Amino acid sequence: MSQQLPNWHQEVIDLHQFFQDWFRAELPKTEEAFNRFSKVMHSSFHIISPRGQMASREQIVSALFNAHGQSPTVKIWIEKAQLHFEGEKQLIVTYHEMQTVDGDETDRISTAVFQHDPDGPNQLTWLHVHETWADS
Repeated sequence: MSQQLPNWHQEVIDLHQFFQDWFRAELPKTEEAFNRFSKVMHSSFHIISPRGQMASREQIVSALFNAHGQSPTVKIWIEKAQLHFEGEKQLIVTYHEMQTVDGDETDRISTAVFQHDPDGPNQLTWLHVHETWADS
């Protein structure tokens, strides 16, 4: 019998599966399909890329929507997910986001801050993500 993952871990896996499916055009380029991403990003969401560039929710939503089908060979998976803090309203997790594109593998460490949200697919909303390249 398989063990069910905690909500935060399942959310990280599910959202990155969405990214893979979106970049590979395995999902239709529709608002309905894209809602899996846009509905779980808090209105004040920000992300800091491994290169130190900050993007707001509006910027990342627009860029991601336009990236549909742009990477048909990408494979994305999550390793080493850990919960570091869980409070009444928020939690902090880290995980390695692994990607291969055309045979080249990358590894980035992400720190994510979530807010509990009973309406989210895994009862969470993303507040902030900070990514850095892992030392390979």
